[in-house]
Amino acid sequence: MVAALSIAALASCTSEEPHDEGQPSTSPVWMKIESSSDFVRGEPGPLALAVDNSESKRSNVDVSLSISLQHAPKGDVAIEYQDLGSSSWKTLRLSSKAAGSNKDLSGTFQTALPSGRSTFNLRLTPGMRPTDSGQSIGVTARISKARTSVAVAHGSARLTNFQVAEDSGAEYVQRGGGWSEYDFSVKNRSAVDYPKIQILAFLCEDVEGDCRAAESTSALSVQWKTANGWKELKIPSPGPTPTSDAVQSLEDDAALVSDIGLSRDESKPLHFRIKETGDLRAGSWQGQIQLTARLKGAKSTTAFSSKGIAFHIK
Repeated sequence: MVAALSIAALASCTSEEPHDEGQPSTSPVWMKIESSSDFVRGEPGPLALAVDNSESKRSNVDVSLSISLQHAPKGDVAIEYQDLGSSSWKTLRLSSKAAGSNKDLSGTFQTALPSGRSTFNLRLTPGMRPTDSGQSIGVTARISKARTSVAVAHGSARLTNFQVAEDSGAEYVQRGGGWSEYDFSVKNRSAVDYPKIQILAFLCEDVEGDCRAAESTSALSVQWKTANGWKELKIPSPGPTPTSDAVQSLEDDAALVSDIGLSRDESKPLHFRIKETGDLRAGSWQGQIQLTARLKGAKSTTAFSSKGIAFHIK
């Protein structure tokens, strides 16, 4: 598999310097939360606490995790952790911070913190499906020594709405060459049915940062496979301006198909092929097949999730 799967950051994690939140500026411990994936109901997803301890010896510490469900649908959360050097998982007992509250949970485990850099492996299993775009579980980690906080970090475990798995794909589309094929599957992991998945294909110059359409997609022939054979993706006629809650629209000349529905828990394979038409001017170009799952509400159409597969023109 050589085609790049260009997915926006799925779990946004940040860290704070040890002197924040009342910690002493001379604290020898620094920590951040790391995550490499979105989180799916009933499936353990990886979290990691990366810690740097500048003290010269091991010390016994408390590692406390606070879980916020303020921005998540109703449901349970499970946390497991590993002791340093161990491959077995232990369940972290979580309790409500306030009586009757199901929005804030916390748990603590004790461990020996070695000198230097170390990583505490965690895994989080959500018990809910997202009902809207951008829902996530907040995670705060704190290391305390002798009841004094020495490091704190914040992150979030973003809930998966729309999974895209790349099965195969070519890294390059040849100038004036034959078809390059791209196969992948999509699955609806949310609590709602998607009436349509919007699929766009477009070109842009190779630049740092965002890939924005800068050349007419008429330089490409893009087809997707239906039950009746290959079908051309068409350039849509201009439509109304997207609502403010929709994702940023691509250029009007992007090839488009948007008549694929996806019910809750449904999975579908999608097959595309791309050929350069010979009209592309010289330069360094890349392209993307972009997928956006949308839910039509009472007043607007909201984009739930957007993912893309990138290719280059050679």
